[in-house]
Amino acid sequence: MNAPARASSRTSPTTGVLAAVGFLVAYLAVSPLAGAFTDRDLPLPGSPASAVADFYTANPVAVTITAVLQVVSVACFALFVAGLAPALRAAGAAWLPRIGYVSTTAMVVSSVLSGTLAVLAPTADDTTVEVLRQSSFIAGGVVNVVLLGVFVFGSALVLGRERLLGNPTRWFGFIAGTLAMLSVLSLAIYYASVLLPVGRVLSMVWTVVAAIVIYRRVRAEAR
Repeated sequence: MNAPARASSRTSPTTGVLAAVGFLVAYLAVSPLAGAFTDRDLPLPGSPASAVADFYTANPVAVTITAVLQVVSVACFALFVAGLAPALRAAGAAWLPRIGYVSTTAMVVSSVLSGTLAVLAPTADDTTVEVLRQSSFIAGGVVNVVLLGVFVFGSALVLGRERLLGNPTRWFGFIAGTLAMLSVLSLAIYYASVLLPVGRVLSMVWTVVAAIVIYRRVRAEAR
Protein backbone atom coordinates (compact mmCIF):
# COMPACT_ATOMS: atom_id res chain seq x y z
CA MET A 1 0.00 0.00 0.00
CA ASN A 2 1.16 3.57 -0.54
CA ALA A 3 2.89 5.76 2.04
CA PRO A 4 -0.24 7.46 3.40
CA ALA A 5 -1.81 4.12 4.24
CA ARG A 6 1.34 2.96 5.98
CA ALA A 7 1.49 6.21 7.93
CA SER A 8 -2.11 5.83 9.01
CA SER A 9 -1.49 2.32 10.26
CA ARG A 10 0.91 3.72 12.89
CA THR A 11 -2.06 5.29 14.67
CA SER A 12 -4.97 3.45 16.25
CA PRO A 13 -7.89 3.27 13.79
CA THR A 14 -10.21 2.59 16.73
CA THR A 15 -9.12 5.84 18.37
CA GLY A 16 -9.86 7.68 15.14
CA VAL A 17 -13.42 6.36 15.05
CA LEU A 18 -14.03 7.16 18.72
CA ALA A 19 -12.60 10.66 18.29
CA ALA A 20 -14.82 11.38 15.29
CA VAL A 21 -17.90 10.07 17.10
CA GLY A 22 -17.02 12.15 20.16
CA PHE A 23 -16.62 15.23 17.95
CA LEU A 24 -20.17 14.85 16.66
CA VAL A 25 -21.93 13.55 19.78
CA ALA A 26 -20.51 16.17 22.17
CA TYR A 27 -21.64 18.94 19.82
CA LEU A 28 -25.13 17.49 19.38
CA ALA A 29 -25.43 17.11 23.16
CA VAL A 30 -25.15 20.87 23.66
CA SER A 31 -28.74 21.67 22.73
CA PRO A 32 -30.57 19.13 24.95
CA LEU A 33 -28.23 19.39 27.94
CA ALA A 34 -27.76 23.16 27.99
CA GLY A 35 -31.36 23.69 26.94
CA ALA A 36 -32.55 22.01 30.12
CA PHE A 37 -31.00 24.87 32.12
CA THR A 38 -32.05 27.89 30.03
CA ASP A 39 -35.06 30.09 30.67
CA ARG A 40 -35.11 31.69 27.21
CA ASP A 41 -33.60 31.43 23.74
CA LEU A 42 -30.06 32.69 23.20
CA PRO A 43 -30.28 36.16 21.60
CA LEU A 44 -29.29 36.20 17.96
CA PRO A 45 -26.20 38.11 16.81
CA GLY A 46 -27.16 41.75 16.49
CA SER A 47 -29.58 41.66 19.43
CA PRO A 48 -29.40 44.53 21.93
CA ALA A 49 -26.53 44.23 24.37
CA SER A 50 -28.99 44.39 27.25
CA ALA A 51 -30.78 41.24 26.00
CA VAL A 52 -27.47 39.41 25.65
CA ALA A 53 -26.35 40.46 29.13
CA ASP A 54 -29.67 39.38 30.61
CA PHE A 55 -29.37 35.93 29.01
CA TYR A 56 -25.81 35.33 30.23
CA THR A 57 -26.63 36.64 33.69
CA ALA A 58 -29.70 34.42 34.05
CA ASN A 59 -28.21 31.24 32.54
CA PRO A 60 -24.63 30.69 33.80
CA VAL A 61 -25.10 26.92 34.12
CA ALA A 62 -26.29 26.57 30.53
CA VAL A 63 -23.41 28.74 29.29
CA THR A 64 -20.91 26.62 31.22
CA ILE A 65 -22.35 23.35 29.90
CA THR A 66 -22.25 24.70 26.35
CA ALA A 67 -18.64 25.87 26.68
CA VAL A 68 -17.45 22.59 28.22
CA LEU A 69 -19.17 20.40 25.61
CA GLN A 70 -17.84 22.55 22.77
CA VAL A 71 -14.31 22.20 24.09
CA VAL A 72 -14.76 18.43 24.50
CA SER A 73 -16.11 18.25 20.95
CA VAL A 74 -13.18 20.05 19.34
CA ALA A 75 -10.68 18.19 21.54
CA CYS A 76 -12.03 15.01 19.94
CA PHE A 77 -11.65 16.65 16.54
CA ALA A 78 -8.02 17.53 17.33
CA LEU A 79 -7.44 13.86 18.18
CA PHE A 80 -9.01 12.87 14.85
CA VAL A 81 -6.75 15.35 13.04
CA ALA A 82 -3.71 13.95 14.84
CA GLY A 83 -4.66 10.49 13.62
CA LEU A 84 -4.81 11.64 9.99
CA ALA A 85 -1.74 13.88 10.23
CA PRO A 86 0.88 11.22 9.31
CA ALA A 87 -1.05 10.23 6.18
CA LEU A 88 -1.60 13.86 5.17
CA ARG A 89 2.06 14.75 5.70
CA ALA A 90 3.19 11.70 3.73
CA ALA A 91 0.96 12.87 0.87
CA GLY A 92 2.55 16.33 0.88
CA ALA A 93 -0.30 18.09 2.71
CA ALA A 94 1.36 18.96 6.02
CA TRP A 95 -0.60 22.24 6.06
CA LEU A 96 -3.94 20.48 6.50
CA PRO A 97 -3.40 19.30 10.10
CA ARG A 98 -2.42 22.86 11.02
CA ILE A 99 -5.72 24.09 9.59
CA GLY A 100 -7.53 21.52 11.71
CA TYR A 101 -5.74 22.64 14.86
CA VAL A 102 -6.47 26.32 14.16
CA SER A 103 -10.15 25.44 13.72
CA THR A 104 -10.02 23.70 17.10
CA THR A 105 -8.35 26.72 18.69
CA ALA A 106 -11.05 29.03 17.31
CA MET A 107 -13.76 27.09 19.12
CA VAL A 108 -11.76 27.03 22.35
CA VAL A 109 -11.34 30.82 22.11
CA SER A 110 -15.08 31.15 21.49
CA SER A 111 -15.86 29.07 24.58
CA VAL A 112 -13.46 31.09 26.74
CA LEU A 113 -15.01 34.34 25.53
CA SER A 114 -18.49 32.99 26.23
CA GLY A 115 -17.48 32.00 29.75
CA THR A 116 -15.90 35.41 30.29
CA LEU A 117 -19.11 37.08 29.18
CA ALA A 118 -21.11 34.97 31.64
CA VAL A 119 -18.88 36.23 34.46
CA LEU A 120 -18.85 39.88 33.38
CA ALA A 121 -22.40 40.23 32.08
CA PRO A 122 -24.02 41.43 35.33
CA THR A 123 -21.75 44.48 35.53
CA ALA A 124 -20.28 44.95 32.04
CA ASP A 125 -21.16 47.92 29.88
CA ASP A 126 -22.88 47.49 26.52
CA THR A 127 -19.67 47.83 24.52
CA THR A 128 -17.93 45.05 26.46
CA VAL A 129 -20.95 42.77 26.07
CA GLU A 130 -21.17 43.41 22.34
CA VAL A 131 -17.43 42.86 21.76
CA LEU A 132 -17.33 39.62 23.74
CA ARG A 133 -20.53 38.27 22.18
CA GLN A 134 -19.56 39.15 18.60
CA SER A 135 -16.00 37.87 19.02
CA SER A 136 -17.28 34.59 20.48
CA PHE A 137 -19.77 34.20 17.63
CA ILE A 138 -17.21 34.86 14.91
CA ALA A 139 -14.54 32.60 16.43
CA GLY A 140 -16.87 29.68 17.15
CA GLY A 141 -18.99 30.25 14.07
CA VAL A 142 -17.43 31.51 10.88
CA VAL A 143 -13.75 30.95 11.72
CA ASN A 144 -14.27 27.48 13.20
CA VAL A 145 -16.65 26.27 10.48
CA VAL A 146 -14.80 27.71 7.49
CA LEU A 147 -11.50 26.19 8.62
CA LEU A 148 -13.27 22.90 9.38
CA GLY A 149 -14.56 22.99 5.80
CA VAL A 150 -11.06 23.63 4.44
CA PHE A 151 -9.74 20.66 6.42
CA VAL A 152 -12.55 18.33 5.32
CA PHE A 153 -12.39 19.36 1.66
CA GLY A 154 -8.60 19.16 1.57
CA SER A 155 -8.46 15.82 3.39
CA ALA A 156 -11.08 14.33 1.11
CA LEU A 157 -9.08 15.48 -1.91
CA VAL A 158 -5.70 14.26 -0.65
CA LEU A 159 -6.81 10.96 0.89
CA GLY A 160 -9.05 10.22 -2.06
CA ARG A 161 -6.16 10.82 -4.44
CA GLU A 162 -4.04 8.45 -2.36
CA ARG A 163 -6.84 5.85 -2.47
CA LEU A 164 -7.26 5.85 1.28
CA LEU A 165 -10.88 6.95 0.79
CA GLY A 166 -13.35 5.75 -1.81
CA ASN A 167 -15.26 8.01 -4.19
CA PRO A 168 -18.49 8.25 -2.11
CA THR A 169 -16.57 9.42 0.97
CA ARG A 170 -14.43 11.73 -1.15
CA TRP A 171 -17.44 13.43 -2.75
CA PHE A 172 -19.23 13.64 0.58
CA GLY A 173 -16.19 15.51 1.88
CA PHE A 174 -16.23 17.86 -1.11
CA ILE A 175 -19.90 18.73 -0.52
CA ALA A 176 -19.63 19.08 3.26
CA GLY A 177 -16.41 21.06 3.04
CA THR A 178 -17.75 23.39 0.35
CA LEU A 179 -20.90 24.19 2.32
CA ALA A 180 -18.83 24.84 5.43
CA MET A 181 -16.46 27.15 3.55
CA LEU A 182 -19.37 29.02 1.97
CA SER A 183 -20.60 29.88 5.46
CA VAL A 184 -18.17 32.81 5.28
CA LEU A 185 -20.94 34.49 3.27
CA SER A 186 -22.93 34.77 6.49
CA LEU A 187 -20.75 37.75 7.39
CA ALA A 188 -22.39 39.72 4.58
CA ILE A 189 -25.62 37.84 3.78
CA TYR A 190 -28.04 37.05 6.62
CA TYR A 191 -29.68 34.08 4.88
CA ALA A 192 -26.30 32.44 4.38
CA SER A 193 -26.22 31.88 8.16
CA VAL A 194 -27.96 28.54 7.57
CA LEU A 195 -24.68 27.30 6.09
CA LEU A 196 -23.04 27.50 9.52
CA PRO A 197 -24.99 24.64 11.17
CA VAL A 198 -25.42 22.71 7.91
CA GLY A 199 -21.75 22.89 6.93
CA ARG A 200 -20.62 22.17 10.48
CA VAL A 201 -22.79 19.10 11.05
CA LEU A 202 -22.16 17.62 7.59
CA SER A 203 -18.42 18.05 8.11
CA MET A 204 -18.70 16.36 11.50
CA VAL A 205 -20.60 13.46 9.97
CA TRP A 206 -17.91 13.21 7.29
CA THR A 207 -15.24 12.72 9.97
CA VAL A 208 -17.20 9.75 11.33
CA VAL A 209 -17.64 8.24 7.87
CA ALA A 210 -13.99 8.82 6.94
CA ALA A 211 -12.79 7.34 10.24
CA ILE A 212 -14.86 4.19 9.69
CA VAL A 213 -13.67 3.82 6.09
CA ILE A 214 -10.03 4.20 7.14
CA TYR A 215 -10.55 1.82 10.08
CA ARG A 216 -11.89 -0.86 7.75
CA ARG A 217 -9.07 -0.32 5.24
CA VAL A 218 -6.33 -0.50 7.89
CA ARG A 219 -7.89 -3.59 9.41
CA ALA A 220 -8.13 -5.25 6.00
CA GLU A 221 -4.46 -4.51 5.28
CA ALA A 222 -3.46 -5.95 8.66
CA ARG A 223 -4.96 -9.34 7.83
